[in-house]
Amino acid sequence: MQSQTALPSQSYVWGVLAPRFEADLAEQKAKVLGLCGLYDAFGPPGDGFTGEHEADETIVELAGELLRTVALEMEERIARSRTTGRRVGRPRDVMSRYLGPALLTLFLRYHHSAGRHSVLTSIDGKLAQMEAGPFFEFVKIAIDPLNQFLVSELHRHPLSAARLARYALDQRRRNLRRARRH
Repeated sequence: MQSQTALPSQSYVWGVLAPRFEADLAEQKAKVLGLCGLYDAFGPPGDGFTGEHEADETIVELAGELLRTVALEMEERIARSRTTGRRVGRPRDVMSRYLGPALLTLFLRYHHSAGRHSVLTSIDGKLAQMEAGPFFEFVKIAIDPLNQFLVSELHRHPLSAARLARYALDQRRRNLRRARRH
C-alpha cells in the first residue's frame, strides 16, 4: 500500500526536480548514451564525435520524460483523492504505463529492435531468474534519478526496470498486432 505523503508543489517539481534529474543523468551521460545507442549512430565519444548536440538533447529529453512521469502520477493521485469512498482494486500504475513506452521509443531511435531476456543467477545459493539485455540495462540506468526521488522523498517503492521493460515491449507488441489487423 502506498503511503499518503504530501505531493510536491509544481514549483518544487520544475524548479528543483528538473535540474536534479538532469544533473543526475548528466553524471551518467556516457553510460546512458552508450546504452541508448547514440554512440553507435554518431561514433564513440572523443575528437571525432559528431553527436554532441544530440547527446545533450537526449539527456534533456530523458529528464523531461522522468518529470512528465512524476506529473502524471501527481495528477492521478489528485484525481483519486477527489473520489469519495473506497475504490475497488489496485490503483492504476500510471508511471509504468507512460514511462515504459517513452523509454522504449527513445531506445528505438538508435536501435533496430529491443528485447529482454531472462538469465539464471544465484541468490544465496538458490537459482533465480534475472532480467538482462541492452534495453533493460538502459531502463535501469535511466530511471535511477526518479527512483531516488520516489524512495527518499515520497517514501514509495522504486519502479522496477524489469516491469517497465516488460510493459513497454508487451504494449508495443499489442500495438503492432492491432496495426497489422487494420
